[in-house]
Amino acid sequence: MLLLLLSCQTEPTTKTTPPQDSCGPPAVEIPACGTGPLPRGSVLPGEGEPGFDADLAAAAQRRDRQAVALASWPTGAAAELEVQDAEKRTLIEDFLADPEGGWDFAAATGLAPDQVVSQWWKVAGAYAGVAFAADAYRYAVLRDQGAPCAEVEQARAQVEVALESLHLAQEVTGVEGVIARGYARADLPGAGEAELTPLFDDQGNPLPTEKSNGTWRADNSGTHPDMVWEDSCSRDQYIGWIVGMAAIWEVIQADPDFPEATKDRLQADARVLGRSLMQVQDSGYDLEIRDADGRMTYHGLLSEQSLDRLYVPGFCNGMNAVMVLGIVSSLAVIAEDSELTTWLGEALIADRDLPGIVRDELALQINLGKLSNYSNYNMAFIGGWLALRYLCDEEARAAVATGLAQLYQREGEERQPIEQDQALYDWVFALSLSSAEPWGAVGDPDTAAITKMQRVLNDMPPAPVWDAPVKNCGADEVAALNCVLLSGESVELYLDDGEPISLAPVPMSYRPRSNYYWRSNPYTVNSAGSGTNLYPTSDFRFVYWSARFVRR
Repeated sequence: MLLLLLSCQTEPTTKTTPPQDSCGPPAVEIPACGTGPLPRGSVLPGEGEPGFDADLAAAAQRRDRQAVALASWPTGAAAELEVQDAEKRTLIEDFLADPEGGWDFAAATGLAPDQVVSQWWKVAGAYAGVAFAADAYRYAVLRDQGAPCAEVEQARAQVEVALESLHLAQEVTGVEGVIARGYARADLPGAGEAELTPLFDDQGNPLPTEKSNGTWRADNSGTHPDMVWEDSCSRDQYIGWIVGMAAIWEVIQADPDFPEATKDRLQADARVLGRSLMQVQDSGYDLEIRDADGRMTYHGLLSEQSLDRLYVPGFCNGMNAVMVLGIVSSLAVIAEDSELTTWLGEALIADRDLPGIVRDELALQINLGKLSNYSNYNMAFIGGWLALRYLCDEEARAAVATGLAQLYQREGEERQPIEQDQALYDWVFALSLSSAEPWGAVGDPDTAAITKMQRVLNDMPPAPVWDAPVKNCGADEVAALNCVLLSGESVELYLDDGEPISLAPVPMSYRPRSNYYWRSNPYTVNSAGSGTNLYPTSDFRFVYWSARFVRR
């Protein structure tokens, strides 16, 4: 662990101001709906193209229908929910099993979602944001392939809903440049029933006195009295929102079916978030995620000279560096803001060499064997996705790609992402080895990684995904530290705070259920669960639809 605290020296990646404003999305000719299926040449082939995986497409549609009809029904943003009644769970399963069941749960079943769902859990940026991205990519794929008009219109309507929900995440805080950690409907059972705390006491002091990792607040905008929101947006929640914003902007910016006022609002929201990150705070540092009470959020440090919640002068944080490059490049291209563009190019890339930090430090700091934190892996690969997609400087992007490739597999090291059946990691690694251009097609993504990504997606449990318990290893096997997994594979175990963990990754088909697999430990063998919580499957949807969207 001492390695993490040592200062680092990087070789400068570039000495010139990168041309961040010189690239943009390629022109896309939008065909008339109903004229397809037209070939799109995507990494994952579409309908009518060689290699099209019809079974995987059907599995994706089940998840999409669940997201629209249930998971995003209250707010437009995907979230977990609970269904305590077994007959109602069966009703959901029957609805999703019928490919002709449509997108309206009430129309198909005769019961509105709030007559079936027992509790609605909060919308969280880390998962809702990537679901928005999936919505955007799905719409773009259907649109560009000339899909039937009804399908294109339904997908477009979902992006319109996503745009409102993204704006809500900022508007409900009542302060420009501040975004919620999450939110919920106050008139529905579940997260919306949380006890609320004012932002300030009678003397104007922020509440609670000691900043927490999420405090529930009443609407602070005066326009959403039916909503409550959670403050203290952390790094992982923040970057999730940005993924959604960037994907939607890429898809709609030249689409005539979205009004200019809507595009302008998205750009304005991106601009104030970016300008907030630019500000040097009382700490003497920029890149702080700020809150509506005027304080930094609990896990709000994005500076490369920080570690978790502390500033460490001279330290070079590779995970923060890749996240910042992804976040700021995304906000700059959305906002088309010259100040953000200059700050990114001159300060973050040329002066502070964040790309070099990613290249030289990322793998060393995150690949920690049994001590690895899989939330960190998720944040790093998501940051890498954004940087590879929207960072326009070629040398900087190449440095990021090198860092991501080393993160995926370091020769001679154990417990590497290449073995873990985490499709997001495979997907971003595949892009890191390709001759990808910002916004555009990729040259030659790694075939083995793409094949593995597709296999993992096929191995994920079909929707609806309930939090059912999974037991690979019995008590006697745990005591013996040796277990035969449900897959038939014999593995050695070790105990982490009494929990059995495998020395080999558990295959996706037999892995404990997760509300977001890409941040869960792939070596965990057993899990508890009530079988009543329904997961929104945003993890699958983002990887699948982004791979269907990105062209070769």
